[in-house]
Amino acid sequence: GDEGCAHCPINSRTTSEGATNCVCRNGYYRADADPVDMPCTTIPSAPQAVISSVNETSLMLEWSPPRDA
Repeated sequence: GDEGCAHCPINSRTTSEGATNCVCRNGYYRADADPVDMPCTTIPSAPQAVISSVNETSLMLEWSPPRDA
């Protein structure tokens, strides 16, 4: 067509030159509703520094965000 080529979004690839869309690399994902030009992401790591506190009536959990959210 008349449109110029564009690079695939981060963590995606294509198998042929001039492809109209890019697929996510192994271990990376894009939701069905996400546009094809959106980068692919992976599952984040587990929460960091998890602390639990228990008393007679409750349990409180605290944590830091995942390393690679």
